Amino acid sequence: MKLFIKDNTSYIILHIIQFIFLYSTFRWLDVNMVASNIVYLFLVSIFMLLIYLIFRYVAGRGGYKWLSNIPDLKDAKVFLQMDVTAPLLHTFKRGLARQYQLLQSEKERSIQEKQEQIDFMNRFVHLLKTPLSALHLIVQDREDSEGAEEMQMEIARMEYQLNMILTLSRMSSFRQDFYIQTVPIGPLVFEVINDLKSHFIHQHIFPSADVQGDATVLSDRKWLKFVLTQLVTNSIRYSDGGNRQIRIWVRRQGAFITLTVNDEGVGISPQDLPRVFDLYFTGANGRKYGESTGIGLYLVRKICDELGHKVSIQSSLGVGTEVKIDFPLPYHPDSTR
Repeated sequence: MKLFIKDNTSYIILHIIQFIFLYSTFRWLDVNMVASNIVYLFLVSIFMLLIYLIFRYVAGRGGYKWLSNIPDLKDAKVFLQMDVTAPLLHTFKRGLARQYQLLQSEKERSIQEKQEQIDFMNRFVHLLKTPLSALHLIVQDREDSEGAEEMQMEIARMEYQLNMILTLSRMSSFRQDFYIQTVPIGPLVFEVINDLKSHFIHQHIFPSADVQGDATVLSDRKWLKFVLTQLVTNSIRYSDGGNRQIRIWVRRQGAFITLTVNDEGVGISPQDLPRVFDLYFTGANGRKYGESTGIGLYLVRKICDELGHKVSIQSSLGVGTEVKIDFPLPYHPDSTR
């Protein structure tokens, strides 16, 4: 209503000026006639103005209401479906319809280009994986030769980085690619340690795992394994060798099961700690070691958020880093009795 009144203020003022002009003219022509009919002339004038304003309000009521809320352009479809007959609103509706069509076309084009980039990246990663697998087999056949172990580690690093890129490209369709089930956490922890045993040996790191009971969590096993692998890989990378330990333990704490990955590495500076989960943020350690991409911990936070897990991190320079993931306990009907 406020917008309608503002839009028609000029008409109301013009009508008042017109009434004053006619009143002055008739008074100049015949004072007696005007004096005896002033109320009648005023009521007729107001009546005609009200009829005009009511017609305009009814013709554009929906449009005025929509515009008064200052909606986002994404809600323009609501206005475009309205039946407005006011000339100004009708013209505005036609212009908005053209802009909305252009916006939708640009949005569809952007989505298509993004999908093409993702498809290209996936194809590129898979094409690189084939020669890497061949190199891996060649080096295995020559494992006794000088430098074979170093070549194996470099191939493993390349495969790791390619998998990171592939995972990042898949995050846009994450919700179509996970399955929540009961996951025994103990076997998964030992599986990750076994997969990374060559990294532990190469860096002279000693892993230890302590899983309390037969702990199970509600999660997606594939994505949870990726998260745990990423955390352990980071711990290995920033432990800086030197016969250090990486400890993994699982405990039930209140209404949660907590998975903890603790290392004795270089730690994270206090100013970097709040940003370690930001995409592409590498911090001081990334500049020092050169292998950091700023993708791993971002994916850890993103995946945990999507799966309903809470991830947190604590670290001290020269002491080490500890990452915790809290899983809500699986619901059992008998537990509420």
